[in-house]
Amino acid sequence: MKLKIIVIALMFAGMCNSCGNKSNPEPSTGNGDNSQTASTRPGKNFDFTYNMGVNLNEQAAQADLDDLADTKTKWVRSFVEMIDVYKTNSIDTNPNLNTFITFKAKGYKTVLNLKFNFVANVFPAVGSTDWNNYIAFIDQVLAKAMPYTDVLVVGNEPFIEADPSTWNEPLNSFYKAACARVYSYFTLHGIDKPIFLGSFDMMFASARTGNTGILNLLNFVKNTNYLSGADVHIHHNTDTEMINALNFMSNGIGDDQKLLVTEFSAKNYFKSYNTSNIDPAFIAAANASTTDQIFPPPPGITQNYQYIDYALKNPRPAEEWYAFWKNSAYLENEKGYLCTANTDFKSHSKVALAFYALRQSYGVNVDFTATTDPWVMNGMFLNRSVQQINGRNQKSYSFLDQFVRIAQGQNPCQ
Repeated sequence: MKLKIIVIALMFAGMCNSCGNKSNPEPSTGNGDNSQTASTRPGKNFDFTYNMGVNLNEQAAQADLDDLADTKTKWVRSFVEMIDVYKTNSIDTNPNLNTFITFKAKGYKTVLNLKFNFVANVFPAVGSTDWNNYIAFIDQVLAKAMPYTDVLVVGNEPFIEADPSTWNEPLNSFYKAACARVYSYFTLHGIDKPIFLGSFDMMFASARTGNTGILNLLNFVKNTNYLSGADVHIHHNTDTEMINALNFMSNGIGDDQKLLVTEFSAKNYFKSYNTSNIDPAFIAAANASTTDQIFPPPPGITQNYQYIDYALKNPRPAEEWYAFWKNSAYLENEKGYLCTANTDFKSHSKVALAFYALRQSYGVNVDFTATTDPWVMNGMFLNRSVQQINGRNQKSYSFLDQFVRIAQGQNPCQ
């Protein structure tokens, strides 16, 4: 009788253990062998044919949907401020997340990054209440967002959003735990969509490519079977930097893994000319204009950053902004930027998706200074520096036209 009771108890324990494993699947942390990933990782049937989409950052709610439609894009990317949403208990009311989940119904494919800002919010101790709560909160966001998300990225810019002293630990442990939580959620709910980790930024700089914490996290990507690859942000000065970043990242991930480029721009190139004098050709064009729509800068505005500041505070006629680009050698030289970037991406077979900025984001009456990052020079629509016409934002000098050709599978370089 006693033996029978023991046997029944063991059988019951086995049943409970089996149930527990089903409810909380053990996430793979990678073993260096990616030989079976094609059949085991989420998103194994995903079409990784290269596309370029639109990047909205955290401003999905501010995006002009007519502008977005005019890009002809099929793909939209945004990110959610995880810690902010958690602390304010605003998952149901967050306007950017609520807008993001409407894009699927409008016909777009979507990428969502989970951003953890550990500059604004100090890293919690490993295993602390805050640590565990941040990780557990991932489930709530996935429950809301994943029905409307095609590709998920764990992280946004981990190495910008954390103090360098934390880059190896606890940063590595946190993002590994976050990835494991996502994978467990996907497994439990039968979600067959790609998971990426990132974003790795400035991977053309030796301070990044030689950093132990960064290399450890990249090695985690390479050796983690359930990850489809890595996300990379490339805001650069030269085309060589773009190529070097793509080469480094391509070599750093597994042979069957892919790259996302959820942000890229020539921001650093534009910034290098902030304090250069306004090109005399622009002044001459303004003085020679007979249309009364190209005006010379007011007295005292002599450098590029001063003119940009002036335009942000006093939006210019579109014709004047185009004349500034056409007659400023540093800008005219980069008018084919999307042509060049698209060529770089297509030359790397591992690049699956790239995303370019839709709009200008800049505060009203905020000074644009000699050291300001000129993100406003990247956007495809000029919602801040140029006057609207008939209630519509005007397109950029050249970038929108090139993007539309890319989105439609045409040659943007013609």
